[in-house]
Amino acid sequence: MKANKQEFLIRTKDGAFRVRIWRDKGDRAYLVQGIGLPEVTTFGRTLAESKRMAREALELYCECAIDENKIVIDDKGRALGKLPGSRVIELVR
Repeated sequence: MKANKQEFLIRTKDGAFRVRIWRDKGDRAYLVQGIGLPEVTTFGRTLAESKRMAREALELYCECAIDENKIVIDDKGRALGKLPGSRVIELVR
């Protein structure tokens, strides 16, 4: 059976990121995977809950990436990160 995957733009405090959400009848849950950040995955019992969980997972991912001195670019082209020994910066192209 082919899953009906839908794309959503999730707005977080760090930017806006696209995710795919689909219903898994076997698990009776909505599964979530980041499109530009495929390592971001989560789930929820309802579509609304899965979107909330996606926002939390994306914010946690961004927080961890910034703590590791990485730059994260959202789906609107905004870059967020921290250079070693500096404050958090935000770049917009």
